[in-house]
Amino acid sequence: MENILAHRMTTSSPTLGRAGRIAAWVLMVLAGLVVLGLVSVTIGPRFLPYQALIVRSGSMSPTIPTGSIVFYRKTQAAKVKVGEVIAFSKPGDPTEKVTHRVYKIGQSATGLYFITKGDANGSPDDWRVPAVGTGWIAVFHVPVAGYALVYLQSTLARLLLLVIPAILLGAITLYEIWQDRMQSTEP
Repeated sequence: MENILAHRMTTSSPTLGRAGRIAAWVLMVLAGLVVLGLVSVTIGPRFLPYQALIVRSGSMSPTIPTGSIVFYRKTQAAKVKVGEVIAFSKPGDPTEKVTHRVYKIGQSATGLYFITKGDANGSPDDWRVPAVGTGWIAVFHVPVAGYALVYLQSTLARLLLLVIPAILLGAITLYEIWQDRMQSTEP
Protein backbone atom coordinates (compact mmCIF):
# COMPACT_ATOMS: atom_id res chain seq x y z
CA MET A 1 0.00 0.00 0.00
CA GLU A 2 2.82 2.38 0.89
CA ASN A 3 4.55 1.68 -2.41
CA ILE A 4 1.40 2.44 -4.43
CA LEU A 5 0.89 5.77 -2.63
CA ALA A 6 4.55 6.69 -3.04
CA HIS A 7 4.40 5.77 -6.74
CA ARG A 8 1.31 7.94 -7.33
CA MET A 9 2.88 10.91 -5.56
CA THR A 10 6.09 10.69 -7.59
CA THR A 11 4.37 10.15 -10.94
CA SER A 12 1.81 12.93 -10.49
CA SER A 13 4.28 15.56 -9.30
CA PRO A 14 5.92 16.17 -12.69
CA THR A 15 2.47 16.59 -14.27
CA LEU A 16 1.50 19.16 -11.66
CA GLY A 17 4.82 20.89 -12.18
CA ARG A 18 4.27 21.01 -15.94
CA ALA A 19 0.69 22.26 -15.48
CA GLY A 20 1.96 24.92 -13.09
CA ARG A 21 4.61 26.03 -15.59
CA ILE A 22 2.02 26.20 -18.37
CA ALA A 23 -0.37 28.19 -16.15
CA ALA A 24 2.45 30.56 -15.18
CA TRP A 25 3.39 31.01 -18.83
CA VAL A 26 -0.22 31.74 -19.83
CA LEU A 27 -0.57 34.24 -16.98
CA MET A 28 2.67 35.96 -17.97
CA VAL A 29 1.53 36.24 -21.60
CA LEU A 30 -1.84 37.66 -20.51
CA ALA A 31 -0.15 40.10 -18.13
CA GLY A 32 2.19 41.15 -20.93
CA LEU A 33 -0.74 41.76 -23.27
CA VAL A 34 -2.53 43.82 -20.61
CA VAL A 35 0.59 45.91 -20.03
CA LEU A 36 1.13 46.34 -23.78
CA GLY A 37 -2.49 47.40 -24.19
CA LEU A 38 -2.29 49.88 -21.34
CA VAL A 39 0.95 51.36 -22.68
CA SER A 40 -0.47 51.65 -26.20
CA VAL A 41 -3.57 53.43 -24.93
CA THR A 42 -2.09 55.67 -22.23
CA ILE A 43 1.54 56.42 -23.10
CA GLY A 44 1.69 55.68 -26.83
CA PRO A 45 -0.32 58.72 -27.95
CA ARG A 46 2.19 61.03 -26.27
CA PHE A 47 5.05 59.78 -28.44
CA LEU A 48 3.43 58.35 -31.57
CA PRO A 49 1.09 59.93 -34.14
CA TYR A 50 -2.13 58.36 -32.90
CA GLN A 51 -4.74 58.95 -30.24
CA ALA A 52 -7.01 56.55 -28.38
CA LEU A 53 -10.39 57.52 -26.92
CA ILE A 54 -13.11 55.58 -25.12
CA VAL A 55 -16.62 55.78 -26.58
CA ARG A 56 -18.91 56.67 -23.68
CA SER A 57 -22.28 56.87 -25.44
CA GLY A 58 -24.31 54.84 -27.91
CA SER A 59 -24.46 57.48 -30.64
CA MET A 60 -22.16 55.47 -32.94
CA SER A 61 -23.80 52.07 -32.31
CA PRO A 62 -23.80 49.50 -33.76
CA THR A 63 -20.72 50.49 -35.80
CA ILE A 64 -18.72 51.47 -32.72
CA PRO A 65 -20.40 50.18 -29.54
CA THR A 66 -20.32 51.97 -26.20
CA GLY A 67 -17.21 50.99 -24.25
CA SER A 68 -14.99 50.63 -27.33
CA ILE A 69 -11.52 52.12 -27.54
CA VAL A 70 -11.15 53.91 -30.87
CA PHE A 71 -7.69 54.53 -32.31
CA TYR A 72 -7.26 57.60 -34.50
CA ARG A 73 -4.50 58.87 -36.75
CA LYS A 74 -3.73 62.50 -37.34
CA THR A 75 -4.76 63.88 -40.74
CA GLN A 76 -5.18 67.20 -42.48
CA ALA A 77 -8.75 68.47 -42.13
CA ALA A 78 -8.86 69.17 -45.88
CA LYS A 79 -8.32 65.42 -46.57
CA VAL A 80 -11.32 64.25 -44.52
CA LYS A 81 -14.18 62.91 -46.66
CA VAL A 82 -17.90 62.45 -46.11
CA GLY A 83 -18.53 59.12 -44.40
CA GLU A 84 -15.31 59.04 -42.37
CA VAL A 85 -15.44 58.86 -38.57
CA ILE A 86 -13.61 61.68 -36.81
CA ALA A 87 -12.90 62.78 -33.25
CA PHE A 88 -13.27 66.42 -32.31
CA SER A 89 -13.82 68.66 -29.32
CA LYS A 90 -17.50 69.33 -28.81
CA PRO A 91 -18.28 72.93 -29.81
CA GLY A 92 -19.01 74.87 -26.63
CA ASP A 93 -17.25 72.28 -24.43
CA PRO A 94 -13.61 71.77 -25.51
CA THR A 95 -13.02 69.23 -22.71
CA GLU A 96 -15.51 66.74 -24.21
CA LYS A 97 -14.37 64.66 -27.18
CA VAL A 98 -16.98 63.44 -29.66
CA THR A 99 -16.68 60.57 -32.14
CA HIS A 100 -19.12 60.98 -35.05
CA ARG A 101 -19.26 60.38 -38.77
CA VAL A 102 -18.85 63.26 -41.25
CA TYR A 103 -22.35 63.65 -42.67
CA LYS A 104 -21.70 66.62 -44.94
CA ILE A 105 -18.95 69.13 -45.69
CA GLY A 106 -20.15 72.71 -45.95
CA GLN A 107 -18.66 76.05 -46.95
CA SER A 108 -19.14 79.38 -45.17
CA ALA A 109 -17.51 82.79 -45.33
CA THR A 110 -14.98 81.61 -42.74
CA GLY A 111 -14.10 78.38 -44.60
CA LEU A 112 -14.98 74.70 -44.70
CA TYR A 113 -16.84 72.97 -41.87
CA PHE A 114 -18.06 69.47 -41.09
CA ILE A 115 -21.62 68.55 -40.27
CA THR A 116 -21.44 65.38 -38.21
CA LYS A 117 -23.91 62.71 -37.16
CA GLY A 118 -23.80 59.71 -34.88
CA ASP A 119 -24.78 56.50 -36.69
CA ALA A 120 -27.54 55.83 -34.13
CA ASN A 121 -28.87 59.40 -34.22
CA GLY A 122 -31.88 60.29 -36.35
CA SER A 123 -30.57 63.66 -37.48
CA PRO A 124 -27.24 65.47 -37.88
CA ASP A 125 -25.66 67.30 -34.95
CA ASP A 126 -26.69 70.92 -34.30
CA TRP A 127 -23.12 72.18 -34.35
CA ARG A 128 -20.61 72.84 -37.13
CA VAL A 129 -17.03 71.62 -36.76
CA PRO A 130 -14.47 73.93 -38.44
CA ALA A 131 -12.38 72.00 -40.98
CA VAL A 132 -9.08 73.71 -40.24
CA GLY A 133 -5.59 72.43 -39.45
CA THR A 134 -5.26 68.81 -38.46
CA GLY A 135 -7.72 66.45 -36.89
CA TRP A 136 -8.23 62.82 -35.91
CA ILE A 137 -9.71 60.17 -38.19
CA ALA A 138 -10.76 56.75 -36.83
CA VAL A 139 -8.63 53.82 -37.98
CA PHE A 140 -9.99 50.93 -35.91
CA HIS A 141 -11.74 50.20 -32.64
CA VAL A 142 -11.56 47.51 -29.97
CA PRO A 143 -15.03 46.72 -28.57
CA VAL A 144 -15.48 46.46 -24.78
CA ALA A 145 -11.82 47.33 -24.07
CA GLY A 146 -12.81 50.79 -22.87
CA TYR A 147 -14.78 49.32 -19.98
CA ALA A 148 -11.66 47.45 -18.86
CA LEU A 149 -9.52 50.57 -19.15
CA VAL A 150 -11.98 52.65 -17.12
CA TYR A 151 -12.00 49.92 -14.45
CA LEU A 152 -8.19 49.70 -14.44
CA GLN A 153 -8.03 53.43 -13.74
CA SER A 154 -10.03 52.98 -10.52
CA THR A 155 -8.33 53.04 -7.12
CA LEU A 156 -9.39 49.47 -6.32
CA ALA A 157 -7.98 48.09 -9.58
CA ARG A 158 -4.68 49.92 -9.14
CA LEU A 159 -4.41 48.58 -5.61
CA LEU A 160 -5.15 45.03 -6.79
CA LEU A 161 -2.65 45.35 -9.63
CA LEU A 162 0.02 46.14 -7.04
CA VAL A 163 -1.02 43.94 -4.12
CA ILE A 164 -1.79 40.67 -5.93
CA PRO A 165 1.52 40.52 -7.85
CA ALA A 166 3.40 41.47 -4.66
CA ILE A 167 1.71 38.67 -2.71
CA LEU A 168 2.37 36.17 -5.51
CA LEU A 169 6.00 37.23 -5.76
CA GLY A 170 6.39 36.92 -1.99
CA ALA A 171 4.74 33.49 -1.96
CA ILE A 172 6.96 32.22 -4.78
CA THR A 173 10.07 33.54 -3.04
CA LEU A 174 9.10 31.94 0.27
CA TYR A 175 8.32 28.66 -1.48
CA GLU A 176 11.73 28.62 -3.18
CA ILE A 177 13.50 29.41 0.11
CA TRP A 178 11.52 26.69 1.87
CA GLN A 179 12.24 24.18 -0.90
CA ASP A 180 15.98 24.98 -0.83
CA ARG A 181 16.07 24.45 2.95
CA MET A 182 14.14 21.18 2.66
CA GLN A 183 16.58 19.88 0.05
CA SER A 184 19.63 20.90 2.10
CA THR A 185 18.30 19.12 5.24
CA GLU A 186 17.54 15.83 3.45
CA PRO A 187 20.04 13.07 4.33
